[in-house]
Amino acid sequence: MANRRQRRRHRNPLGVILRWTLLLLAVILILIAGISYAQGTVNVTGSSMYPALQPDDRALSEPVSYLVREPARGDIVQFSTGAGSGRDLVRRIVGLPGETVQIIGGKVYINGTVLDESAYVSGEIQYAGTASMPHTLSQDAYFVMADNRSSSFDSRDPTVGDIHKSDINGRLWLRYAPFRRFGLLE
Repeated sequence: MANRRQRRRHRNPLGVILRWTLLLLAVILILIAGISYAQGTVNVTGSSMYPALQPDDRALSEPVSYLVREPARGDIVQFSTGAGSGRDLVRRIVGLPGETVQIIGGKVYINGTVLDESAYVSGEIQYAGTASMPHTLSQDAYFVMADNRSSSFDSRDPTVGDIHKSDINGRLWLRYAPFRRFGLLE
């Protein structure tokens, strides 16, 4: 009996390494399958989100993080429109539930304070739309805008309006194509 225990302790280290490697590969394959299932891909067709996303960019969209946290200001989200077009839009969250959004002189104000969007906004706001007057969001609504503010279809337009968490299909987090622009999205 003691001999058996000693033999088990002195097993071939190559066999142990092989077993651990196979186990690790199985875990990695399961993770890849799970991530692929939970992720969606987005093919950018317009210039609404320029410069963050450009035409022909491809990005990954994941819905899982919103199961554990609320959408945050600055998140780029893919959502279903209520405009009857049956298509999804990609926009950035600007206003959060309960906040008051207003556009004055081409700048976005949240609860009376100018929102600093210099890191991602392209173009000046020409059209204030529904935000030309103070617009207070309900407790389950978000105000979304395109980064290319001069030409976009977003919450300023009454056909899109405020979006709800249930409308959000995912948060875009990684641009994977074209490869020269590969990287995490702000």
